[in-house]
Formats: sequence, structure tokens, C-alpha cells
Amino acid sequence: MKKTIILLSVLLHCMVSFAQNEYNIISGGQGKNGEFLVRVTTLVKDPKLAQTELKRCAVHGVLFRGFMGEKSGDPAQQPLVQEPGAEQTKTEFFTPFFAQKQHENYVSIVSSSLQSTKVKRNTYEVSALLLVDKERLLHHLEEAGVIKGFSNLW
Repeated sequence: MKKTIILLSVLLHCMVSFAQNEYNIISGGQGKNGEFLVRVTTLVKDPKLAQTELKRCAVHGVLFRGFMGEKSGDPAQQPLVQEPGAEQTKTEFFTPFFAQKQHENYVSIVSSSLQSTKVKRNTYEVSALLLVDKERLLHHLEEAGVIKGFSNLW
């Protein structure tokens, strides 16, 4: 019973933080093979949490939103998780994935790209370029059974 209450409180916290914390994600240019280079912008209350929040937004965006090209000629990138509502139907995977910061194994901030601007009292707009390791992230999702890989097609 205690584990169920803890799990529900973590889930509620994650859903509230996703709903309250909107972010913008666009292509940041050409990444290395198997990586996405994205620019993420979001609002934070504490600038000390900027890097953690930017990493969460980058992985969340790559998984569930996809992103547009930086320039008009850049192609849009579809989200890696194509199943509608997967974030809610597969909470047993995604809740600990984000709450225990497992997602940080698949993303890094490009050095010297972090920018922070105070927009209100106790509110900062932060942005950075981030590299998301698409190949490793896809492999992890396939192994966990969250998405189906190409090997399931044959």
C-alpha cells in the first residue's frame, strides 16, 4: 500500500511538472551520427536547476513532441514514440525514467551554450543546445518494450 501511494505521488508530481512547465524545442543544427542537436528553451524558478530541467525537456521533446527545423529548409523530426498516449499508458516505464533521472544518460549540454535571463521575480528563461543520443535512447526503449524496433517487422 505504501509503495502504491509513493508511486502515485511521484506520478502526480511528474504530470503536474510536465503540465506546468512548457518548453520550446527546435533543431539546433546537424548533430553527429545517431544524435539530435536541439535547442531547448524553458522557464525555471531556480537557475541552479536549469541544466536538469533542460535535459528533461530535451529528452521529453524528442520522445513525445518531435521538433521543427531551425531554418525554413530543415526537415521536421517526428517524435520517437509514435503511439498516441504512450506517456500515460506506459507510466510504469516513463515515471521512473524521468523521476530517477535515467533520461540524463542520453543527453548532454553543449558546453558554453547555456543562457539564462531573468524574466520576472524568481523566474528565469533558460536555453541551451543539447545533444540527445537518439540511437542509444531508441535501443533502450526497444529493450524495455516501450516501442517496437525494426526487428519486429520481419
